[in-house]
Amino acid sequence: MDKNIKGAWILQHGQKLQATTNQDFDSISFAGKCGKFLSAISAESQEKISDKQLSALARANYISVRTDVPMIIEELKRQRLILPGVGGIEVLGVTGKEVLKFTATIFEESERESFEDAVIELSEATSDFPITETLAVDFISDTFKLSKADAHSTLLVGSNIGFFDTESISSSEKLIFNGNLFRREDARKISAVLSTLNAVETQNLSDVNARLNDTGCLPLNGIVKILGEKLFSQLHSIGMFDVNIVGNESGQNSFVTRPAAFSKFTNSIADDALDLAKALVASLTYGMTVSSYYRGRINAISLLMQKLIDGGTVGPATAIGSDYQALEYKGVVKVIPANGGMFRMRLLKPEVGRLALSVIQSGNITGEAVDNLPGAKVTSYTAPEVTREFCRKNSTEAVKLKTRNLLNEIRTGGLNK
Repeated sequence: MDKNIKGAWILQHGQKLQATTNQDFDSISFAGKCGKFLSAISAESQEKISDKQLSALARANYISVRTDVPMIIEELKRQRLILPGVGGIEVLGVTGKEVLKFTATIFEESERESFEDAVIELSEATSDFPITETLAVDFISDTFKLSKADAHSTLLVGSNIGFFDTESISSSEKLIFNGNLFRREDARKISAVLSTLNAVETQNLSDVNARLNDTGCLPLNGIVKILGEKLFSQLHSIGMFDVNIVGNESGQNSFVTRPAAFSKFTNSIADDALDLAKALVASLTYGMTVSSYYRGRINAISLLMQKLIDGGTVGPATAIGSDYQALEYKGVVKVIPANGGMFRMRLLKPEVGRLALSVIQSGNITGEAVDNLPGAKVTSYTAPEVTREFCRKNSTEAVKLKTRNLLNEIRTGGLNK
């Protein structure tokens, strides 16, 4: 498997393990934390990070300062990614793709269990096409020299953690699939889903897809109004839509993107493994569509974003000091104090900015240039995979039955009709 792809799966699985007490996948967990922390503290150019900043970034990314950070720092030193300094460290310039490669390297150099390799390989296989549990057991048993009992146990524990999803398709068989199914535009997968819908649902879905293709990102309530809660839940649960949640003191706002919107500019899970571009797109869309006028609604963004991508800073503005905390936590932007209680902002990850800007510019939500980045306060961000898991866990039996049928159609491509 390509190292970028493997690193992306390790990061995604590592984040899921952080929400559990499971100790079976220790190598995935540690390598995932290393990659997540490296992403948070690094930029494309070499950066100095104080001990205080290290602790703050660790806490913001749910990494224990006492138990995790010392081991992670030692590993990053061993990989020659950081240099010790007085009162902090220096982090060598690292791109997002390099973060993924080092994450994979850390995992590969660990003393890991063979079933840890198995869940990564199976995750990639089922993100392309669902397979039956019988085939999955045979695949990981033969490939990783596991007994059939251990292979079954690996599938059960992996699906409980959320490495992949399962749906019963008969009394004796389950379907194994992955939420990254629609990350790449695939006419066969789309047509398989459409073949299960009635004429009204098909028309409504076509309408929603057209609007998202035009715009890139839209508020959730508008999408649900067109599709209805039941149909949206079905399509969301199998990964046809991504739901991104941004939050602040006023509450939470949800926005919908399509994985295919990003696949115009990327072609795998590796290109936005930590959902950083989605976080940036959702934050900017909030500023353009929801943020109140008195905060300074964003009317345009292209030239400002290009300035950031080119290495420039925006500001000074008072609002910058509080409005982009979610992006600060993830190491996407750096907020710099200026005079008079104002702040400037610099983009630490130009590749994330380029992907986000491409998605935004592919739609029609950009306009005339503005002088400063207006307020669009976002203090928290919930990624698509988290919202998709919540949707599946809380779906009704009727919705789960329809989901099962949709996945069966995707698996066969409608060829058995």
